[in-house]
Amino acid sequence: MAIPTKLFAPCFRHQKLGLFLIIMVGIMVYVATFAMSAEATLSAITFTWDRGMHSRLTVEIPATDDESSTPQTDRVQQVVSVLHAMPQIATVRPLPDDEVTRLLKPWISQPELLKVLPVPTLIDIERKPDSLLTAEDVRQQLKSIVSDVRVDDHTSWLSDLNNLVDGLTLIAAFVILLTGITLIIAVSLICHAIIATEQETMSLLHVLGATDDDIAHHFLIHTRRLSWPASLVGFLLAMASTALLLYFLRHFADPSMLEWSHWMVLGAMTFLVPIIAVIIASLAAKTSVLKLLHTMP
Repeated sequence: MAIPTKLFAPCFRHQKLGLFLIIMVGIMVYVATFAMSAEATLSAITFTWDRGMHSRLTVEIPATDDESSTPQTDRVQQVVSVLHAMPQIATVRPLPDDEVTRLLKPWISQPELLKVLPVPTLIDIERKPDSLLTAEDVRQQLKSIVSDVRVDDHTSWLSDLNNLVDGLTLIAAFVILLTGITLIIAVSLICHAIIATEQETMSLLHVLGATDDDIAHHFLIHTRRLSWPASLVGFLLAMASTALLLYFLRHFADPSMLEWSHWMVLGAMTFLVPIIAVIIASLAAKTSVLKLLHTMP
């Protein structure tokens, strides 16, 4: 039996149940979308960092204040010459002072302090593919020239960063699961309230030949109609929040590090959230209505 499209629209407006449904769907989509997009973006950037730093080492030559010792420029030149002579090293690039200063700015925001601090010289090294050269191997080669030289393979902080992102992934998955369960419960309660106040209408529809599935499908359609605008608003707000998050993290996570293919995958994954939310809300409405109708005499 074909049920009129807006038959239960007044029921959703009764006690503002429809408005409550719209607000709940919007909030749930916002929370789930923001959790997924923020976590996915950070994971992708971390993966790019890990891949980009896997073959790199950083040589640190501490600044010297002793005027009687070898000048810093000479020490740097000697280290660069030794590094160029090592067969397992592909590129050697001393970082300019202004680039080192830029790297320190997130932690030291006072330009005057940076000028007086003994800032070390950093040299970026890229190993050749399949090279087995370690940071300790490089340090052993250089310590005869610069005894206080340090070589970092970034393993420690990259491992900590990966552990942090893995933890955020679990938290984001838990948040998304909670939002899905909350959405199902909210939709079920709304449908329960409507069915409780419209039992006579349900009985009349049964007399006219409507089946339980017809009535439940009508609730599915109406819930879907109300959920779409709320889902889109929640999605857009979540995207704005994610953009704001990336703005605040711009000194630590450069979005330009990601390739277009990564952005397309992230966008596709994130855009699925409002679609899935609408599907969940609609199916929750239909399922809850069917269960309630089956318990009616």
